[in-house]
Amino acid sequence: MRKVWLFGGIILLLSIITFFIFTLLFTQFFVITSNTPPPATPTPQPTFTSSPTATVLVIASEPTATSTPLDTPVPTVTATSVDPTATATSLSPTATPTSAAPQVVADSTVNVRSGPGLNYPVIGALPPNTAVPAVGRTADQSWWQLQLPEGQTGWVAASVVDARNTAGLPVAQAPAPPEPTATPPPPEPTRSPYQFEPTGWYSDRNLGLTRFLGNITDANGTPVNGVPVQAACGGFSVISNPSGPVGGWSSNDGADDPPGFYDITIARYPVVCKWTLSVVYTEDGVNVLQRLSEPVEIDVTTEESIVTANWRKNW
Repeated sequence: MRKVWLFGGIILLLSIITFFIFTLLFTQFFVITSNTPPPATPTPQPTFTSSPTATVLVIASEPTATSTPLDTPVPTVTATSVDPTATATSLSPTATPTSAAPQVVADSTVNVRSGPGLNYPVIGALPPNTAVPAVGRTADQSWWQLQLPEGQTGWVAASVVDARNTAGLPVAQAPAPPEPTATPPPPEPTRSPYQFEPTGWYSDRNLGLTRFLGNITDANGTPVNGVPVQAACGGFSVISNPSGPVGGWSSNDGADDPPGFYDITIARYPVVCKWTLSVVYTEDGVNVLQRLSEPVEIDVTTEESIVTANWRKNW
């Protein structure tokens, strides 16, 4: 009997445990099921119906011509990062006004004169690539009047500058041209006091002669004939035949001489002395009527007794 009760108690305990397990499982299933959203209901796709293509009507309107100067550059759009804190005013472009005042600009340095003409004196210079206000012009617009510092005005030739906005410039009164300055005549060249002057001489070795020779020419190098030369030592002197193929005073000696050439042979040995040579005027080869050159002293030695001396006619 005791075993029967023990067996019944075990079955009752197992029944109670089984009941609690099924109750717990049912409760958990109900929670999971209640938290799961219902499946989405599929939305039917719309059905598109093809419609006839509309015909576009283009109405051509007459274009409006816009005049654009050739020297106006086309604006270039540049992508710029915009500061989010900047105001609308700072983003608006600011137009830079262009000066419409009359002015001139030179490519290089040009003269500024006191009046419109090359006969006016230069009073300054216009530097290159510098705009200077223009205040006037000549009637033919060949000269522009400029406004200089300190209230002065000057003029530049229109051919050497670039004029801008000068259509309304008035004709300016030009100053009186300066009086021409008389150019004094060139001074008379100073004439040499002597008609002939030496142009150089040199001594040669002793050939057993005392001899003086040379050539006489004018300022252009042309030989001069008919001119004698005197060689003197102390109270002794000898006059050559006239230069060139003229002949002697009393004979035909020297008729075959080259043009402008003269020759004096003193002796067949060296005559040591301080000789003087000069061009003279004589009519007989003996008496000197006029000295035409300054006397030139020449030393004759036993080693050098042949002397070449040349002369030039100045006038």
